Amino acid sequence: MSISMFDDWISAPAIALAVAYSWLAHNLGEPFAAFAKDFQFAAICTITIIFIIASVFIMLRQTKKRLPKSYVVEIVDVYGDKVSIDGVRQTFATYDAAESYARMYRQNFSQYRFRVVGSQKVNT
Repeated sequence: MSISMFDDWISAPAIALAVAYSWLAHNLGEPFAAFAKDFQFAAICTITIIFIIASVFIMLRQTKKRLPKSYVVEIVDVYGDKVSIDGVRQTFATYDAAESYARMYRQNFSQYRFRVVGSQKVNT
């Protein structure tokens, strides 16, 4: 009986430690691991979204640099030579304005062909 009592005194703290460890692992370890997993997923998603937005911003900025600074209406006669007509505006800041004027010129001057071309230099 004394050996059994001695075994109980030694095994009781070990059992209590095992129960405490199991309780801590269940109530603290698992929720923390789940939170860390969810936080990792959220961090990866956030970093991915920031990377995509930054890439789009840089791409649009580079594309904007390559756009024409002005637009020119080229006038070609029936022989295929480029000509200039007095009183006809040929340089525009926007494509829409240049295309609109080119359509109007096509109606007024049927013997010429009008084409809108982008230009990198700013013409005044």
